[in-house]
Amino acid sequence: MNIFLVEDSASIRRLLVRRLDAMPGMRVVGEAGGERQALALIQWTQPDVVLMDLSLATGSGLSLLAQLRRAGYSGRIAVLTAQDVDAYRRACLDAGADAFYDKASGLETLFDDLAGYAATRPATLDDKPAVQLRDGLTGLFNEAALHERLDQVSRCATRDGVDLAVYVVRLAGLAELADDVAGAVARQVALRLKEASADSDIVARSSADQFAVVQTRLDQAEQAAAHARSLVALMSEPFHVGGRDYVLGIEMGMALFPADAVSPRGLLTLAQATAFGAL
Repeated sequence: MNIFLVEDSASIRRLLVRRLDAMPGMRVVGEAGGERQALALIQWTQPDVVLMDLSLATGSGLSLLAQLRRAGYSGRIAVLTAQDVDAYRRACLDAGADAFYDKASGLETLFDDLAGYAATRPATLDDKPAVQLRDGLTGLFNEAALHERLDQVSRCATRDGVDLAVYVVRLAGLAELADDVAGAVARQVALRLKEASADSDIVARSSADQFAVVQTRLDQAEQAAAHARSLVALMSEPFHVGGRDYVLGIEMGMALFPADAVSPRGLLTLAQATAFGAL
Protein backbone atom coordinates (compact mmCIF):
# COMPACT_ATOMS: atom_id res chain seq x y z
CA MET A 1 0.00 0.00 0.00
CA ASN A 2 1.52 3.30 -1.11
CA ILE A 3 1.56 6.11 1.45
CA PHE A 4 2.43 9.78 1.00
CA LEU A 5 3.53 11.86 4.03
CA VAL A 6 2.76 15.57 4.40
CA GLU A 7 4.65 16.80 7.46
CA ASP A 8 6.92 19.80 7.94
CA SER A 9 9.08 18.18 10.63
CA ALA A 10 11.86 16.01 9.19
CA SER A 11 12.29 14.23 12.53
CA ILE A 12 8.62 13.23 12.60
CA ARG A 13 8.75 12.15 8.95
CA ARG A 14 11.78 10.00 9.80
CA LEU A 15 9.92 8.41 12.72
CA LEU A 16 6.89 7.67 10.54
CA VAL A 17 9.03 6.27 7.71
CA ARG A 18 10.85 3.90 10.08
CA ARG A 19 7.60 2.63 11.55
CA LEU A 20 5.76 2.29 8.25
CA ASP A 21 8.69 0.58 6.52
CA ALA A 22 8.61 -2.07 9.25
CA MET A 23 4.93 -2.85 8.60
CA PRO A 24 4.14 -5.53 5.98
CA GLY A 25 2.69 -4.13 2.78
CA MET A 26 3.47 -0.47 3.58
CA ARG A 27 5.55 1.73 1.27
CA VAL A 28 6.26 5.45 1.66
CA VAL A 29 6.33 6.70 -1.93
CA GLY A 30 6.72 10.41 -1.29
CA GLU A 31 6.85 13.23 1.22
CA ALA A 32 6.49 16.98 1.38
CA GLY A 33 6.60 19.71 3.98
CA GLY A 34 4.49 22.34 2.22
CA GLU A 35 1.06 22.58 0.61
CA ARG A 36 2.04 23.38 -2.98
CA GLN A 37 4.72 20.69 -3.28
CA ALA A 38 2.47 18.14 -1.58
CA LEU A 39 -0.40 18.81 -3.98
CA ALA A 40 1.82 18.37 -7.05
CA LEU A 41 3.51 15.21 -5.78
CA ILE A 42 0.29 13.56 -4.62
CA GLN A 43 -1.24 14.18 -8.03
CA TRP A 44 1.95 12.73 -9.55
CA THR A 45 2.16 9.59 -7.39
CA GLN A 46 -1.57 8.90 -6.75
CA PRO A 47 -0.91 7.06 -3.45
CA ASP A 48 -3.42 4.84 -1.72
CA VAL A 49 -3.18 6.88 1.49
CA VAL A 50 -2.18 10.45 2.32
CA LEU A 51 -1.08 11.00 5.90
CA MET A 52 -0.96 14.72 6.65
CA ASP A 53 -0.42 17.26 9.37
CA LEU A 54 -2.40 20.51 9.44
CA SER A 55 0.53 22.77 10.30
CA LEU A 56 2.91 22.91 7.32
CA ALA A 57 6.04 24.82 6.39
CA THR A 58 4.06 26.70 3.75
CA GLY A 59 0.30 26.72 3.31
CA SER A 60 -2.02 24.59 5.43
CA GLY A 61 -3.08 20.98 5.64
CA LEU A 62 -6.76 21.91 5.74
CA SER A 63 -6.44 23.81 2.46
CA LEU A 64 -4.50 20.91 0.91
CA LEU A 65 -7.18 18.47 2.01
CA ALA A 66 -9.91 20.50 0.33
CA GLN A 67 -7.86 20.92 -2.87
CA LEU A 68 -7.17 17.20 -3.12
CA ARG A 69 -10.84 16.33 -2.89
CA ARG A 70 -11.82 19.04 -5.37
CA ALA A 71 -9.18 17.69 -7.78
CA GLY A 72 -10.76 14.24 -7.60
CA TYR A 73 -8.27 12.41 -5.38
CA SER A 74 -10.16 9.34 -4.16
CA GLY A 75 -7.58 7.72 -1.89
CA ARG A 76 -7.75 7.63 1.86
CA ILE A 77 -6.72 10.82 3.71
CA ALA A 78 -5.76 10.61 7.37
CA VAL A 79 -4.95 13.71 9.40
CA LEU A 80 -2.30 13.35 12.13
CA THR A 81 -1.84 16.58 14.03
CA ALA A 82 -1.00 18.26 17.32
CA GLN A 83 -3.59 20.96 16.64
CA ASP A 84 -6.56 21.17 19.01
CA VAL A 85 -8.50 17.99 18.29
CA ASP A 86 -11.99 19.25 19.06
CA ALA A 87 -11.56 22.43 17.04
CA TYR A 88 -10.27 20.77 13.87
CA ARG A 89 -11.73 17.25 13.77
CA ARG A 90 -15.12 18.25 12.37
CA ALA A 91 -13.61 20.72 9.89
CA CYS A 92 -11.27 18.04 8.52
CA LEU A 93 -13.96 15.39 8.24
CA ASP A 94 -16.28 17.86 6.52
CA ALA A 95 -13.47 18.74 4.06
CA GLY A 96 -13.05 15.10 3.09
CA ALA A 97 -10.71 13.46 5.60
CA ASP A 98 -11.37 9.78 6.30
CA ALA A 99 -9.75 9.75 9.72
CA PHE A 100 -8.33 12.13 12.31
CA TYR A 101 -5.59 11.30 14.85
CA ASP A 102 -3.94 13.19 17.71
CA LYS A 103 -0.13 13.04 17.52
CA ALA A 104 0.09 12.84 21.30
CA SER A 105 -2.19 9.85 21.79
CA GLY A 106 -3.30 8.44 18.44
CA LEU A 107 -0.18 7.01 16.79
CA GLU A 108 -0.80 3.38 17.70
CA THR A 109 -4.43 3.66 16.62
CA LEU A 110 -3.26 5.14 13.32
CA PHE A 111 -0.86 2.25 12.66
CA ASP A 112 -3.49 -0.33 13.61
CA ASP A 113 -6.01 1.30 11.28
CA LEU A 114 -3.48 1.41 8.41
CA ALA A 115 -2.69 -2.29 8.90
CA GLY A 116 -6.38 -3.09 8.80
CA TYR A 117 -6.92 -1.01 5.69
CA ALA A 118 -3.91 -2.61 3.95
CA ALA A 119 -5.30 -6.07 4.68
CA THR A 120 -8.41 -5.25 2.63
CA ARG A 121 -6.44 -4.26 -0.45
CA PRO A 122 -5.02 -6.63 -3.09
CA ALA A 123 -1.25 -7.01 -3.31
CA THR A 124 0.40 -5.05 -6.12
CA LEU A 125 3.11 -6.27 -8.46
CA ASP A 126 5.65 -4.24 -6.49
CA ASP A 127 4.93 -6.37 -3.43
CA LYS A 128 6.37 -9.43 -5.18
CA PRO A 129 10.14 -10.08 -5.12
CA ALA A 130 12.01 -9.17 -8.28
CA VAL A 131 13.87 -11.95 -10.04
CA GLN A 132 15.93 -9.79 -12.41
CA LEU A 133 18.00 -6.92 -10.99
CA ARG A 134 19.83 -5.88 -14.16
CA ASP A 135 18.60 -4.15 -17.29
CA GLY A 136 19.11 -6.59 -20.15
CA LEU A 137 20.16 -3.93 -22.66
CA THR A 138 22.63 -1.80 -20.70
CA GLY A 139 23.67 -4.04 -17.81
CA LEU A 140 22.76 -1.28 -15.33
CA PHE A 141 20.61 -1.90 -12.28
CA ASN A 142 16.89 -1.94 -13.15
CA GLU A 143 14.13 -0.16 -11.24
CA ALA A 144 13.66 -2.95 -8.69
CA ALA A 145 17.37 -3.02 -7.90
CA LEU A 146 17.46 0.79 -7.74
CA HIS A 147 14.83 0.80 -5.00
CA GLU A 148 16.64 -1.97 -3.12
CA ARG A 149 20.06 -0.30 -3.30
CA LEU A 150 18.67 3.14 -2.49
CA ASP A 151 17.01 1.73 0.61
CA GLN A 152 20.32 0.22 1.69
CA VAL A 153 22.46 3.32 1.15
CA SER A 154 19.92 5.61 2.84
CA ARG A 155 20.07 3.45 5.97
CA CYS A 156 23.86 3.63 5.87
CA ALA A 157 23.71 7.39 5.34
CA THR A 158 21.47 7.78 8.38
CA ARG A 159 23.83 5.65 10.47
CA ASP A 160 26.96 7.48 9.29
CA GLY A 161 25.48 10.98 9.22
CA VAL A 162 26.27 11.60 5.53
CA ASP A 163 24.19 13.06 2.72
CA LEU A 164 23.03 11.47 -0.54
CA ALA A 165 22.00 12.91 -3.88
CA VAL A 166 19.61 11.27 -6.33
CA TYR A 167 19.65 12.39 -9.96
CA VAL A 168 17.07 11.37 -12.55
CA VAL A 169 17.94 11.93 -16.21
CA ARG A 170 15.21 11.69 -18.82
CA LEU A 171 16.18 11.62 -22.50
CA ALA A 172 13.36 13.26 -24.43
CA GLY A 173 12.98 11.73 -27.88
CA LEU A 174 14.74 8.45 -27.17
CA ALA A 175 11.50 6.46 -27.38
CA GLU A 176 10.80 7.89 -30.86
CA LEU A 177 14.03 6.55 -32.34
CA ALA A 178 14.22 3.27 -34.26
CA ASP A 179 14.72 0.34 -31.90
CA ASP A 180 18.30 -0.39 -32.97
CA VAL A 181 19.29 3.27 -32.71
CA ALA A 182 17.55 3.72 -29.36
CA GLY A 183 19.32 0.63 -28.02
CA ALA A 184 22.72 1.88 -29.14
CA VAL A 185 22.06 5.31 -27.60
CA ALA A 186 20.91 3.73 -24.32
CA ARG A 187 24.15 1.74 -24.11
CA GLN A 188 26.17 4.91 -24.70
CA VAL A 189 24.20 6.71 -22.00
CA ALA A 190 24.95 3.89 -19.57
CA LEU A 191 28.66 4.05 -20.37
CA ARG A 192 28.82 7.82 -19.93
CA LEU A 193 26.97 7.70 -16.59
CA LYS A 194 29.17 4.91 -15.23
CA GLU A 195 32.33 6.74 -16.26
CA ALA A 196 31.07 9.91 -14.53
CA SER A 197 30.22 8.07 -11.29
CA ALA A 198 32.31 6.82 -8.40
CA ASP A 199 32.56 3.09 -7.74
CA SER A 200 30.30 3.49 -4.69
CA ASP A 201 27.57 5.30 -6.64
CA ILE A 202 24.46 3.57 -8.00
CA VAL A 203 23.64 3.86 -11.71
CA ALA A 204 20.33 2.46 -12.98
CA ARG A 205 18.02 2.42 -15.96
CA SER A 206 14.53 2.64 -14.52
CA SER A 207 12.60 2.85 -17.80
CA ALA A 208 13.26 3.04 -21.55
CA ASP A 209 14.20 6.74 -21.50
CA GLN A 210 14.92 7.30 -17.80
CA PHE A 211 18.18 6.77 -15.92
CA ALA A 212 19.10 7.40 -12.29
CA VAL A 213 22.33 8.04 -10.41
CA VAL A 214 22.67 7.91 -6.63
CA GLN A 215 25.70 9.75 -5.27
CA THR A 216 26.39 7.96 -2.00
CA ARG A 217 28.89 10.34 -0.42
CA LEU A 218 28.05 14.01 -0.62
CA ASP A 219 30.11 16.66 1.15
CA GLN A 220 28.06 19.76 0.28
CA ALA A 221 24.81 20.63 -1.49
CA GLU A 222 26.82 22.76 -3.92
CA GLN A 223 28.67 19.62 -4.95
CA ALA A 224 25.36 18.01 -5.96
CA ALA A 225 24.32 21.01 -8.05
CA ALA A 226 27.68 21.00 -9.83
CA HIS A 227 27.41 17.27 -10.52
CA ALA A 228 23.90 17.74 -11.92
CA ARG A 229 25.21 20.37 -14.34
CA SER A 230 28.03 18.08 -15.40
CA LEU A 231 25.58 15.24 -16.08
CA VAL A 232 23.41 17.50 -18.21
CA ALA A 233 26.47 18.63 -20.18
CA LEU A 234 27.57 15.03 -20.60
CA MET A 235 24.17 13.89 -21.88
CA SER A 236 23.91 16.90 -24.20
CA GLU A 237 26.88 15.71 -26.26
CA PRO A 238 25.83 13.99 -29.53
CA PHE A 239 25.45 10.23 -29.58
CA HIS A 240 27.16 8.59 -32.56
CA VAL A 241 25.26 5.67 -34.11
CA GLY A 242 25.68 4.27 -37.61
CA GLY A 243 27.60 7.26 -38.92
CA ARG A 244 25.00 9.75 -37.65
CA ASP A 245 24.86 12.07 -34.66
CA TYR A 246 21.79 12.14 -32.43
CA VAL A 247 21.14 14.95 -29.95
CA LEU A 248 18.34 14.42 -27.45
CA GLY A 249 16.54 16.72 -25.05
CA ILE A 250 17.74 16.35 -21.46
CA GLU A 251 15.45 16.71 -18.46
CA MET A 252 17.11 16.54 -15.06
CA GLY A 253 15.70 16.15 -11.56
CA MET A 254 17.62 16.07 -8.29
CA ALA A 255 16.78 15.43 -4.63
CA LEU A 256 19.00 15.46 -1.54
CA PHE A 257 18.88 13.23 1.52
CA PRO A 258 17.98 14.23 4.17
CA ALA A 259 17.39 17.86 3.18
CA ASP A 260 14.61 17.18 0.64
CA ALA A 261 13.29 13.79 1.76
CA VAL A 262 14.07 11.16 4.38
CA SER A 263 12.49 8.14 2.67
CA PRO A 264 14.23 6.37 -0.24
CA ARG A 265 11.18 6.34 -2.50
CA GLY A 266 10.39 9.90 -1.49
CA LEU A 267 13.81 10.95 -2.78
CA LEU A 268 13.30 9.18 -6.08
CA THR A 269 9.75 10.49 -6.46
CA LEU A 270 10.89 14.07 -5.95
CA ALA A 271 13.72 13.75 -8.48
CA GLN A 272 11.43 12.07 -11.03
CA ALA A 273 8.68 14.66 -10.61
CA THR A 274 11.20 17.44 -11.17
CA ALA A 275 12.59 15.76 -14.28
CA PHE A 276 9.11 15.30 -15.73
CA GLY A 277 8.05 18.87 -14.94
CA ALA A 278 5.44 17.90 -12.35
CA LEU A 279 6.76 20.53 -9.92
